[in-house]
Amino acid sequence: MIQTEALRLFAEKGYERTTIDEIADAAAISARTFFRYFPTKEDVVMWDEYDPIAPDLLASRPADEPVAQTFRAVMREALGGLYRRDPELLLTRVRLMATVPELRARFMEAQAEGIDLFASLMAPRRPAGDDFQLRVVGLALIAAVTVALDAWRRDEGKSDLLELLDRAFDALADGLR
Repeated sequence: MIQTEALRLFAEKGYERTTIDEIADAAAISARTFFRYFPTKEDVVMWDEYDPIAPDLLASRPADEPVAQTFRAVMREALGGLYRRDPELLLTRVRLMATVPELRARFMEAQAEGIDLFASLMAPRRPAGDDFQLRVVGLALIAAVTVALDAWRRDEGKSDLLELLDRAFDALADGLR
């Protein structure tokens, strides 16, 4: 509810012109309660319910599956869940992350943290010393996700995000052949 109200206000007033107090009022909570859930205004945009379950999604994949295939499946499930649940909410978040400099920086930081998490979770499935490959593959696939999200944002969410995601992953695979 807090995120929904915050994103609505950001769309109406702009990210910079929206205060924490306005978000709290719109969500019928106190500013103090806002900070219990989100340490910063940036966090209200960045958070999604798939962040905490990504390790479970990864654990559900076959242990002998190729790294790229595992990453693709996990990303498709996580992003697909957000997309199916509320595409407009996701599009608003993507717009903000693409146009607000501090959110773009946080998005890039979150990508780097995601690769670290992915590499640490995948490490037990891979031979020792395979961390370099995990990071290279992970970052390349995150770049494909970023291109798909940007194309979806640029066409105002008219295209199917999951098709764009598949196209981006396929383009990466084709480019590496």
